[in-house]
Amino acid sequence: MNEKIQLYQQELIDITSRINDGDGVRQTNVPGLKTVRSCNTSCTHPTIYEPMFCLLLQGGKKLRMGEKEINFKEMSYLMVPVMLPVIGEIVNACNEKPYVGVSIDLDMRILSELVSDIGEGFYANGPNGCCMNNYDVDEGILSVFQRLLQLHETPKDIPVLLPMLKRELMYRVLNGPGGVQLRQFLMHDSNASRMSKVIEMIRDNFDEPLKVKHLANAVNMSESALYNSFKSVTSMSPLQYQKQLRLNEARRIMIHEGLEAATAGYKVGYGSPSQFSREYSRLFGAPPAADINRVRNSVGA
Repeated sequence: MNEKIQLYQQELIDITSRINDGDGVRQTNVPGLKTVRSCNTSCTHPTIYEPMFCLLLQGGKKLRMGEKEINFKEMSYLMVPVMLPVIGEIVNACNEKPYVGVSIDLDMRILSELVSDIGEGFYANGPNGCCMNNYDVDEGILSVFQRLLQLHETPKDIPVLLPMLKRELMYRVLNGPGGVQLRQFLMHDSNASRMSKVIEMIRDNFDEPLKVKHLANAVNMSESALYNSFKSVTSMSPLQYQKQLRLNEARRIMIHEGLEAATAGYKVGYGSPSQFSREYSRLFGAPPAADINRVRNSVGA
């Protein structure tokens, strides 16, 4: 890490500490821009990532997506171009050196506009691969995040400067080392863009039986080609993807809406309470009632 990047690192940690001096995630005054901080390592935590760009300033985290594991290290960034079920674990954090990160929603509209403005031919085709990867950060991206975080302290500047900064960030991301794979999701009729459409269809109908033939027809692929492409992009099968969406949503509604396990399972598409409980325990490490009690007790502690 060169001296200039080290200076950016310390300044960005200082700014995020002023915004968020406790543990947890905090939304800044800037729409879509969040900070996260933790002084403790964590157990594995299944969750759903929405499309986002995440910069890790300090600490370390392990992320598992299907069969793939990523070691997310400090001063690297992570791109998630589609909704993705992941299992995360903070592995490097303490009071003296907390886990510190910042994330912003990945604006696919701006990315598509940039590709359209510059021309798809400018962006050479790259290999299709897993949609979530991390890369070492550069000074250009750090500079944009510095200015984005500073907007938190000058809210009056947000309406004018935020659109420009988001566009600059998306441009730098497209032209960085992670841009090769990200661009595949923006190219017309690429396998990645087809899988993005499949993911949207599963997301919008996750509580219904999965019909792979219907998905394959929608993107003009054979069932075997869809299965292989989907697994290449997400590191899981369409059925595994749907299952994790269902279980995460069931957990959310049990916590926030107070539904009982059988009702929550039925609402997300499970016809069998025993199957729901079994698959829930496999993902979250405890049966639904015990897990929800554990979550509520930890929040109240």
